[in-house]
Amino acid sequence: LVGGCERKRVERRATMSSSTYKKAIQGRTHKERSQPSDRKKLGFLEKHKDYVLRARDFHKKEKALQILREKAEFRNPDEFYFGMERSRTVGGVHVGDLDRSEYTQEQIMLMKTQDKKYVEMKAQVERNRCDRLRATLHNLGEGPANKHIVFVDGEAQKKDFDASEYFDTPQDYLDRSFHRPRRSQLEAGPAPKLSKTQRRRKAAAYKELEQRERRRNELEGAALRSWSR
Repeated sequence: LVGGCERKRVERRATMSSSTYKKAIQGRTHKERSQPSDRKKLGFLEKHKDYVLRARDFHKKEKALQILREKAEFRNPDEFYFGMERSRTVGGVHVGDLDRSEYTQEQIMLMKTQDKKYVEMKAQVERNRCDRLRATLHNLGEGPANKHIVFVDGEAQKKDFDASEYFDTPQDYLDRSFHRPRRSQLEAGPAPKLSKTQRRRKAAAYKELEQRERRRNELEGAALRSWSR
C-alpha cells in the first residue's frame, strides 16, 4: 500500500511538471483572417478586439439608459424647482431656459463705455511696463535714458572738462550707460564680453519688450476703433 501511494505521488508530480512546462513554451499564434477578396464589397471584417470595444460601448450606453429609465419611473410628479419657471419644452423635449434679460439703451451704452475704459486701462498698463523695460535695457542706436552728472568747482574747470579723460575711457564708450571699460582694461586685452547667461537674459528681455509693445499697439488700436464707432 505504501509503494502504491508513493507511485501515485510521483505520477502526479510528473503530470504537474509536464503541464507547467507546456504553459511555459510559446504556443502557436492563431491569427484572425482578413476579409476574403470576394467579400471586399461587404467592408471591413470585424475582429474579436473590435467586437469587445463595440460591446463595451453598447453596454455602457445600455446601463446609462437603464439608470435614466429608473429615475423617470421613481420621479415625484409633484416636485418643483424654481428653475422650472424659466424652462420650456417643445414636444416634451427640454430646449433650455428662456432669456428674459432685456437691457435698456442706457444700460447697453454704459456697458460699452466700461469695455472701452477697460481696454484703455490695459493699454496704459502695457505702456508703463514697456517704459520700465526700456529703462533697464540698453537700446542700440538710441541715447541712454539716464544721465551722468559731474560736479566741478567753477566755470573755468567746466570749460576745460574732458569727459574722456575724466572717465578714463575712449570716446566710443562715453555714450554707454553701463559696462564702460577703462583704457588700462582695453590695453590689457579685449573688452570683456557678456557671459552666455547674460546674453540669454538680454535676448529674453528684448523679446519681452517687443511682445509688450505689439500688445500695447493692438490695445491702443482697439480703443481708438471703439471710440470712433
